[in-house]
Amino acid sequence: MPVDEDAYDDFYRRGVRAVRREEYAEAFYWFSRAHAAGHPEAADLIYQLLHTAGEPGDPFVVWQPATEPVALYAEAARAYREFTATEDLDLLDRSVALNRKSVRSAPPGLPVRTLMLASLRDVLRDRYHQRGRLTDLNEALGVAHEALDVLPGGHCARLKATQLLIALERAQYEAIGDADSLRTAVEGIGIPALKQSGGAPADRVALESSLCGALSSLAWHTNEAPLLDKAIGLGRDAVGRTAAGPDVDLVSRNNLAAALIIRGTWRSSLDDLNFAVEVLCAATAAVDAQHASEAATTFMAALRARADLMGRAADKRDAEAAEEYLKEALRRMPTGHPNRRVRESAVTHGEAGVEATRCALEALPPAHVERPFVAARLARALAAAGQWSEAVEEARKAAALVTGGRAAVEVNRALGKLLMGADEHGIAVRKGEMLDAFTKAAEACTETDYVYAEVKTGQAVALLDRFHHGKEVSDRREAVAALRAAAEANGSSIQDRLFAARCWSGVTMEAGDRADALVAARAAVTLLREFGWAGLDRDDQVRSMQDGKAMPREAAALAIDLGQPELAVELLEQGRSVLWASTLHLRGDLADLAAHDPARAAELEEVRATLNEDDRLGGEERLRLARRWQQLVREVRESKKFAGFLGPPAFGKLAPAAAEGPVVIVNISTIRCDAILVLPGGKTDVVKLPDVDVPGIDKVANTYLNALAAAAEPGATFLERDEARHTVHDTLEWLWDHIARPVLDRLKWPTESTDPPRLWWCPTASLTVLPLHAAGRYPRAAEDPTEPVGLPYAAVSSYTTTLSALVDARQRAVPVDPTLLAVALTDTGRGHAVLPGVAEELRELKEILGHRRLTVLAEDEATSAAVRKQLPAHAWAHFACHGWLDMTAPAGSGLCLRDGDLNLLDIADLRLDTADLAFLSACQTRLGAGQLPDEAVHTAAALRIAGFRHVVATLWSISDQAASQVAAAFYRRLDSPDGPTSADAARALHHAVGELRARHPTDPTLWVPFVHDGP
Repeated sequence: MPVDEDAYDDFYRRGVRAVRREEYAEAFYWFSRAHAAGHPEAADLIYQLLHTAGEPGDPFVVWQPATEPVALYAEAARAYREFTATEDLDLLDRSVALNRKSVRSAPPGLPVRTLMLASLRDVLRDRYHQRGRLTDLNEALGVAHEALDVLPGGHCARLKATQLLIALERAQYEAIGDADSLRTAVEGIGIPALKQSGGAPADRVALESSLCGALSSLAWHTNEAPLLDKAIGLGRDAVGRTAAGPDVDLVSRNNLAAALIIRGTWRSSLDDLNFAVEVLCAATAAVDAQHASEAATTFMAALRARADLMGRAADKRDAEAAEEYLKEALRRMPTGHPNRRVRESAVTHGEAGVEATRCALEALPPAHVERPFVAARLARALAAAGQWSEAVEEARKAAALVTGGRAAVEVNRALGKLLMGADEHGIAVRKGEMLDAFTKAAEACTETDYVYAEVKTGQAVALLDRFHHGKEVSDRREAVAALRAAAEANGSSIQDRLFAARCWSGVTMEAGDRADALVAARAAVTLLREFGWAGLDRDDQVRSMQDGKAMPREAAALAIDLGQPELAVELLEQGRSVLWASTLHLRGDLADLAAHDPARAAELEEVRATLNEDDRLGGEERLRLARRWQQLVREVRESKKFAGFLGPPAFGKLAPAAAEGPVVIVNISTIRCDAILVLPGGKTDVVKLPDVDVPGIDKVANTYLNALAAAAEPGATFLERDEARHTVHDTLEWLWDHIARPVLDRLKWPTESTDPPRLWWCPTASLTVLPLHAAGRYPRAAEDPTEPVGLPYAAVSSYTTTLSALVDARQRAVPVDPTLLAVALTDTGRGHAVLPGVAEELRELKEILGHRRLTVLAEDEATSAAVRKQLPAHAWAHFACHGWLDMTAPAGSGLCLRDGDLNLLDIADLRLDTADLAFLSACQTRLGAGQLPDEAVHTAAALRIAGFRHVVATLWSISDQAASQVAAAFYRRLDSPDGPTSADAARALHHAVGELRARHPTDPTLWVPFVHDGP
């Protein structure tokens, strides 16, 4: 029956006039007629008439007892109002009973009967939410269908009635698992209802949101992925409308976020997960505890999914905060409903978590779609509590409940992981049981699923376990295939894929297939670079790289084994300084792009600069910018000319690093250790180092560092300092015998030369902290007859962190008539030792370079802001101050100035296009942290990244007097009749240190620390 607008307006006006006369019975009659005719505001006025205060003399009390149904309806409304005020469930029961009677007694033609049906539906739904009884849910659903059926087509209340029907159908589906009924309601009732014009905007929002929730629930429990796109479309429409109150807004956002999380995890879409977080962050706070707990649960799930995919510690912390909010919301929820117990089980831990999960299982109906998930949660809770035997049994029971959908992934995944650890807990595992669990999990998820790599790796572990017991080669072959699939699973987390690639390489190595081991190792190196992604905080990057830090060296060793030294060079280059690569100082590539596409290059540079603000940038903003960066890079690579934009360089682009002399890359690996010689003309050679191994070099490095640290302590004794001196001698001799001498022999260079050639070192692993440039044998006492021999007599040694850095430095012009910024600080005033030699060092600089070329920031003027302001105007810089090394968080290391530390990230973020030479007369400025030795996270590398071609730095704490002497001798060597030049900076340092060594031949702790980095 169509809506008659003329009729309902007349009925509505008559009702308003009756209210003005205080004739409420007549008003009720006319508003009921108006509502039945489809007037959009009549129902609200009827509600107001029924829900006025309940003292004698209230409107409905003074009505003439028109009909029994109306009187019962009014009494039901009073009982429900009192229930909401007192939370007395007896009053809710009374309201249900009275509503039933009113509906039964109302004749079919009574205009207000539609409202009576709606009221009965609503109180039954509320009682279900309070007590979780399926009988209430089933009755509410039946009434909801009748309440919708009695409304004429186009009636304003149909949207609301349809929304509540869909919500109840979803609740029944989740309680008993009947997908057909929900699917029919969505497709046959819900979606068509949206075509209706009119109706309250908030009701349309609520219907779109309910349809979104219903479709995403179906998708989750049936694995019907196409439903998700439709759900998200409806959810976006709902959230995009503004005509909704706080609770409706929160429900809409929660349903959309839940759908986004499902699609985000199935397709490994970080955009979906980010949007889910964004949608919920923008939600208004809910008054209703049920809605608040649902939103907190979804928000927690979004953060945890993103943490699993990306490894962001901030997401884990935010998820913990959401968990606390959820606990508070749960305390306000009715105690009887299973949903509360299910959510409580997700946020209760330890022994209490076991009990909470058991209670949740007891509360759930036998066919509830969440039952397998909660049963698996119980298994995990038992394992966490140390009850492994029972945990495995409960996981098996959970697996038996699975009929399909997402439970097939999550429950079998949980069972497989528990079975994987069963042996060490003395639990018998049935033959093939672990393999069966992981195989079912893998088959139930797509290759884009974010857990695909994990379950395929589990499948491989099960196959390898069977191989080790039965020696069937086919099992190992299938395991390798599974590991390959895991490593290549683009949707899974980099951490899971890297682990799979490492296992793949190890298994094939063990099988003797070194060619495939190299393929796997190359995949691992490529993945390792992904941790440099700018969307991760620095601490996240460092933590994520820990497990795979040795893979570039292992891959290079395999390449050498297979006769591919050029590939070994490429792999080492690709896997080194990943964290510096993430600072996005892309001088060469951006310069090329700017000539072709200046607008895109400018945007890339703007995004890069903002990302490098690091701690000053909010987490969500960092993610947004990092995604924009990725998008821009993809757009650039679409051009054939820039297909390799920001990609790893090929050997042909690295070879020019050796244009002026050999570069020696010393690769330390568990497979083999070698010195790879990159020679002028693009040639390579490999010097095998048979007496070098990882444990041996680690021992040398640790002994050396411990001795130096003890000697540098305030109050160190003469014996401790002398022990350090001897340890340095021991170290230099070991380096000479095991590495430097074999390299010189292969180069056929004499051990002494009046005009020594240039040689560059690029060490790896623990070797990065050792003084290779000074390797040799030296007298230990004045009467020691040892004839000195070593690298300082055979070559002018320099270092480079990567070959790319050396190529870049060679391509940049040497400035003419440079000016120097001198930063000098005797006392920081922050507890550091006073440096009395700084004044003499500064006096020498003025004497050698003259006042015209020198700008001085001394003492109170030596602030971070002043240094950052002045550096771009000077090609040279000299720092005479304290250096600071934080071994646990090396990115916080740097230079100690008057107002605080100028840390590595501050330095690296400078864009010093005319920078040429920096002299760091400060302690430990080329010593990085041992946790990621190949990352070169130290002050010297930061200055190279900022733009300096040459950097003179120190490996450990230096003598104040020695620093002044070396600096003076160095700058005198650089001076010339045409003005100072850095062209021979390495030789200048070589000679300056040689003069100091000649004065103190027996104490290498004085002259070894000074090193040159650059061309």
